[in-house]
Amino acid sequence: MKTHRLLTATAAAILALTGSAVLAQDRGNQQGHTQFDEHDQQVTRDWYSQNQAHPPVGLRNQDQLSADEESRLHEGAVLDKGLQKKVHPAPPDLSRRLPPPPSNHRYVAIGGHLALIDNTFQVKAVIHLNDKH
Repeated sequence: MKTHRLLTATAAAILALTGSAVLAQDRGNQQGHTQFDEHDQQVTRDWYSQNQAHPPVGLRNQDQLSADEESRLHEGAVLDKGLQKKVHPAPPDLSRRLPPPPSNHRYVAIGGHLALIDNTFQVKAVIHLNDKH
C-alpha cells in the first residue's frame, strides 16, 4: 500500500514538473516572438487571399500609404503621429492564427500591411500584403 502511494505521488510530481516546464517554455517562446517567420507570413497571406474581396480597414486599397509613408514603415521605426492615425487593430480572426504577441505588443493593420508594434509604436516586424513588396 505504501509503495502504491509512493509511486502515485512520484508520478504526479513528474507530471506536474513536466507540465510546468512546457508552460515556461511556451511563455518564453511567446515573449521572444517579435519577428514574423515564414509560417506567419504564409498564414497571413493565405488569410488575406481568402478575405481580399472584403478586406477590413487598414488592409483596403484606399488605405494604401503614400511613397513617403511607406518609407517610414519599416522594422525599428517609431511611427510618427501621421502614421499612428492610420493604425487599426489587426482582424481578430487573423490574429488568432498567429502566435500571441509578446506583452506590450500588438498586431495592427496599416496601409495594406500587417505589423507587430509595441506600446511606443515601434515597429518590430512588417508583412507587406497588397502592394508590390
